[in-house]
Amino acid sequence: MAMKPNYQLLSTTTTLGRIRGFTVELLFHLNEGPKRCRDLVEKTGKSHSYVWRYLKNMQNYGLVEKNGVFWELSILGREFLSYINILYNNISEYRKIIERKSKDNRKKVESYTPKKPKQVRISAWLSSSNLDELESRVVEVLVNHYNKTGSLFLYFRDPYEAAEFFKCTPDQLTQAMRKLKQDRIAYPWRDRTLNAWKIGLYKAWVQALLAETEIEKKG
Repeated sequence: MAMKPNYQLLSTTTTLGRIRGFTVELLFHLNEGPKRCRDLVEKTGKSHSYVWRYLKNMQNYGLVEKNGVFWELSILGREFLSYINILYNNISEYRKIIERKSKDNRKKVESYTPKKPKQVRISAWLSSSNLDELESRVVEVLVNHYNKTGSLFLYFRDPYEAAEFFKCTPDQLTQAMRKLKQDRIAYPWRDRTLNAWKIGLYKAWVQALLAETEIEKKG
């Protein structure tokens, strides 16, 4: 029957918090049964003086006892080794869980295909609209951007960058956006959170065009 570790004893023995490395290796060897120092030298490949020094330190910690020429685990040594076994098993199991989750997440990322937004057809709508050349260009660019990315907005540093993008003056763009906003098609907005200027399509207008597109497909 496995010995249950005395966790209270282990937790209050501050010296044991420094036990690691070669000391743990010697504990596992001694767990096989009492051994002479030269037996441990043969098993570890270390020098006699090196092993002896560790054994004496372990004796001072109360982990091992000397019985004649043989070294063996003390009660505390067995409890500590049992604690180490449980700790290592928990760490190993935790690593397996993390690796399993990471593997599953990688599969999800690799198999994920971004959902393509429904395509808005605008050519027929533009031909029947009363928009001027600049207004039509703004709407067409915004719709193409939506069809590619699913985003209703384009962001700019300021109105001047937006005007340069649409190949017009800031005043011309302001007039065009005023008309598009009145018709509830598109609007400008100062995004103070991002410290940017954006031009976006009204969602209701896009949904109306999508509905017309579906009707055209069915017809």
